[in-house]
Amino acid sequence: MKAANYPGIHVGRFLAVASWLLLAVPLAASAVEDEPMEWRHIESEEEAWQEQQGELPPYPEQGNLLQVEVDTEGLQFTVYLDKPSLVKGDDGVVRYTVILVSSTGVWNVSNEGLRCGEKMFRRYAYGVDGNWQPMDDSPWKPLKGNGANRYRKVFYNNYICDSTRLHQSAEQILDRFQQGWNEKM
Repeated sequence: MKAANYPGIHVGRFLAVASWLLLAVPLAASAVEDEPMEWRHIESEEEAWQEQQGELPPYPEQGNLLQVEVDTEGLQFTVYLDKPSLVKGDDGVVRYTVILVSSTGVWNVSNEGLRCGEKMFRRYAYGVDGNWQPMDDSPWKPLKGNGANRYRKVFYNNYICDSTRLHQSAEQILDRFQQGWNEKM
């Protein structure tokens, strides 16, 4: 009889060889292994971002305000930046105080921060009767910029987070505000 007529013989040989390999490979691998395999935590070279603690600036005064042209989409607000409040921290956050003055003369005062690249903002405090009311637990929020909040988008795109000037100092940012680099959005 020829082996070709009995396929079971070939299958049996194949299974025998395969079983032997399945037993031999793990034994050979463990014999040449230098150290036990384990999960290793690989830390990234970049540290996780940490926001610095900032101090609230002095409450804004009329003489330190710089009017910024912002289309507030039909809402009757005039937007001002408090010049001395503009600072840039080592954490990359640009902090500033903005004043929205209504058509009736009411001041809406807010101390805020922008994170360039992240397109995020955070409010640190709001003003009431010439005093700061801190907002210690306010979260970072995505930048939207509609209506009366449109100034944030203008500040971000035109002055503070200009992608052509990634590493501006606070003085350079303030110069951009003062020179009227803005374009109506």
